[in-house]
Amino acid sequence: MSRYILLLCILSGLVALSTASLSILLVQPLTSTSHHIWTMTLVKGLLQKNHRVHVVSIHEANVNDDLARNLTYTVFEDVMKEVHETDVNNLVALRNLNAFYSAYFVYSWSIAACEKITQTKGAKELLEIIKHNEFDVIVQDVSLQQCLYGLWEVAKGKPPVVGLIPFGPAPWLNHYIGGPHYPNVRSYIYTGSKPTNLWQRTLNVLHFIVDDFIRYYYFLPACQQLAEQYIGHEIRPLQEIEKNISIVLINTYPTSDGGIPLPPNAIEIGGMHAQMQSAVTGVNPRYSESMRKFLDEAEKGAIVISLGTNVNWRHIGIDKLKVVVLALSKLKQRVLWKLDDEMSQLVTMPDNIMSVQWLPQNDVLNHKNVKAIWTHGGLLSMQEAIWKGIPVVGMPFCVDQVYNIENLVVKGAGIRLDFDTLSTQSVSNALEEIVYNKSYMENMKRLSKEYRDRSLPPLDLAIWGIEYAVRNPNGNLASSIRSQSWMEQNLIDVYAILFLALVVNLLFNFFVLKMLYNCFCKSTPSKSRKDKQM
Repeated sequence: MSRYILLLCILSGLVALSTASLSILLVQPLTSTSHHIWTMTLVKGLLQKNHRVHVVSIHEANVNDDLARNLTYTVFEDVMKEVHETDVNNLVALRNLNAFYSAYFVYSWSIAACEKITQTKGAKELLEIIKHNEFDVIVQDVSLQQCLYGLWEVAKGKPPVVGLIPFGPAPWLNHYIGGPHYPNVRSYIYTGSKPTNLWQRTLNVLHFIVDDFIRYYYFLPACQQLAEQYIGHEIRPLQEIEKNISIVLINTYPTSDGGIPLPPNAIEIGGMHAQMQSAVTGVNPRYSESMRKFLDEAEKGAIVISLGTNVNWRHIGIDKLKVVVLALSKLKQRVLWKLDDEMSQLVTMPDNIMSVQWLPQNDVLNHKNVKAIWTHGGLLSMQEAIWKGIPVVGMPFCVDQVYNIENLVVKGAGIRLDFDTLSTQSVSNALEEIVYNKSYMENMKRLSKEYRDRSLPPLDLAIWGIEYAVRNPNGNLASSIRSQSWMEQNLIDVYAILFLALVVNLLFNFFVLKMLYNCFCKSTPSKSRKDKQM
């Protein structure tokens, strides 16, 4: 009997250990509202598991139900004020940037954001919190804003670090996880097309090399200086600090993004925010009654227009707006349009259009009458559309948006709309094609089925990754490639040795053959001449 009691005690202890409440510090410094929303999906999932979470982000952690009892938060105050009130995030103006300058722009944008964030009261409060409070794990968006890496150096108890990349397959991903770029199968994210021939693969390799060059010799040195100013003393090089990340949660999944070999410390959780409603209980659609009624009464179906949180229609302009309104007025479908109030007041809306200041996109796409979405091609919007099986009309502007849309176009689940040639006819053609050509819906439904067919839902997998990092703080999931130089990772030194050995061998054989030739071939004529003289 005593053995059974002992076994029961051990099992009870294991269960208690696996479900123990963790103290988690979650830092989201990227100045993007959509990234904040994505991160809050993870926060709600962690709270659902009874973990205690302190969130530091660009917005307040908006959790008002029973989950909020284990939530505290700090805000990087006013950093988003400039984004909303100025043209610092005018993505429309960036649409013609080439891939090289896009990389430089993104890094420069991150440096400017770092300068503002580290000067906020929220950042100073965060520094004191992490110095004097011991957390079980630090979860941080490591897409950009590397100036906050210094926090890990001064954290009390040196907890493990889990990195988040809502951005998707970022060019600098290999620096966190270890491994080469795989440019022969993985497109540079600012280009939009996958390499298919020798020239494209060569250019793709060049893009990755230039990105690494900008990161190491421009971006990281600037962030190093800002980090040391923020912390108050010198710290290790940032490229060394980031190698301490235990696990990286990446917002990708092979069925939509294409598969590349990843080490075990890289966990793909693409679509995490899109499956939130089924994963977190008690979260209901956030429709307004007028919005629900508008969609319910859409007998011919409804089209959603949402260019995300970073593309503003005032940057697109009144002329383009009038073109779009005219095209939409000719549709038989209803249109739910996320449009700024100041812009919606400049035009007369037809009866089939409802414009709203804010759109709960993830909830709206669940509505049975929604037939398509017109979006800018942001990764999070695309994942929501894929998860719900809604075909896409994409109008990209910059960074990864072209890549994301082309990804769906080649799968027959989306149409690309060009901003520079936007006209009433092109808008009408694209929307009618996506609604009436059933192949787009069929292809998207097929892709959605593959995308959602997983051994574990992405939110659950993300939470498991965080809990695993705590249970195994010295775990060795990372590949040894992470500690190798670029030359070692790509076997450049090995190829150089083999090439040198080949050259030496060829030279040796050449000189041996030359000596033999001189000895035998040149001695024969001399001997012949001697014979003739005799």
